[in-house]
Amino acid sequence: MRPGNSHGSRHRDGSRPRGRRDSRFGRGGRPPRPSPEERLSRLLAYVLRHHPEEFGLDMDTRGAVRLDALVEALRQRPGFEDLTRDRIETLVNAGPGAARFAIENDTIRARYGHSLTQPIAYEEADPPALLFHGTTPAAAEEILAEGLTAGERQRVHLSVDTPAAREVGRRHCPEPVILEIDTECATKGGVRFYRGGPSVWLADDIPPQCITRMA
Repeated sequence: MRPGNSHGSRHRDGSRPRGRRDSRFGRGGRPPRPSPEERLSRLLAYVLRHHPEEFGLDMDTRGAVRLDALVEALRQRPGFEDLTRDRIETLVNAGPGAARFAIENDTIRARYGHSLTQPIAYEEADPPALLFHGTTPAAAEEILAEGLTAGERQRVHLSVDTPAAREVGRRHCPEPVILEIDTECATKGGVRFYRGGPSVWLADDIPPQCITRMA
């Protein structure tokens, strides 16, 4: 499914009026170039969430790799020859990667989003009473009927509030549906929850009886 945009008017068929430029794009209709820090954040996500083996990195059961080894591996990538450990630490501590990654005892890991075949060990935690999931209208109908599953990821991803869920859902369509997760219901059914980040919780698959579509 293609990401949608929540801004700007459209014709009934979904096309935009002529003469108006999509705010997501720069001159010539091209997407704006990501900043150097966003490029670094995307590369870290690729390595730590999906393909550490492409960079010759050994990952522990928590999904962490040695930070110095990561720096050396990424320096082999065009455009990152001068990468330093300080730059990664700044990104994780204060930049766009602050909610995505964690540095602990000279190692770095992705907090969530893993599609690795290697199982990642998360620390189980008690969730708030309600969590939320933003998705497309079509996917919402399927989830309400069959439950919420992780798909290619290792865990279901949930948001702490409706604004965060709506932001996630807008990556897939302009007007996402927000689903409410009753965590007490899910826990009674054996579902376990894990803290992923400041606005993200992870969970085992959620059964449909614990999911409600918000009005």
